[in-house]
Amino acid sequence: MAKVKICGLANCNDALNATNLGADFVGFHFIKESSRKVSEKLAFDVISKLPPFVTPVAVFCNEDEKALVSVIKKLNIKNVQFNGSETLEYCKTVKDSQNVKIFKFSKVNSNEDMLQVESYKDVVDYLVLDVAYKDGEQTKFNYDIVLKIQGFKIPVFISGDIVAEDIKGFLDKTSPYGFEANESVERLPKRKDYDKMSSFIKAAHGLRI
Repeated sequence: MAKVKICGLANCNDALNATNLGADFVGFHFIKESSRKVSEKLAFDVISKLPPFVTPVAVFCNEDEKALVSVIKKLNIKNVQFNGSETLEYCKTVKDSQNVKIFKFSKVNSNEDMLQVESYKDVVDYLVLDVAYKDGEQTKFNYDIVLKIQGFKIPVFISGDIVAEDIKGFLDKTSPYGFEANESVERLPKRKDYDKMSSFIKAAHGLRI
């Protein structure tokens, strides 16, 4: 049974619904350019209502270290995701100085991308991989890259614009640690769709959708 991370949450109702449906991780954007960016106050209020078995994750992209540390301390959060071009040294500094676990997002579709990801495997705690690519009008996924990166012996989340119906292909061909959903389970920006979240989580958990 794969883990599930629902990301881009922007209100308490969606976060609690995701948790009640079986999500293991919930992500909150502190990315300036993101339409799903939340305030520290809102995130604190939501996180304070979450049960202890779900893990909140603060998501950043090329954030100034001082601002990032401020959010970590105010929220007392223990898991951080980097979605930008954060260097290996930056990840290590934040991890060691703030005693947090690090998720590193990467778009991976070539051996060159894979080698870059490999350099992070001994520093970060999780890899979040977007392995989707366009073949004409159709979206396909690079399963071979996932298999190779699983050889790094680090937990891998599959991300990108995947929907519940895509998950079976990954589970048949690979064995990722988990799946991350954001836009694919939305009804509107900052509003998740209950049924889409339910189907996504059921599929990841190997249940009928």
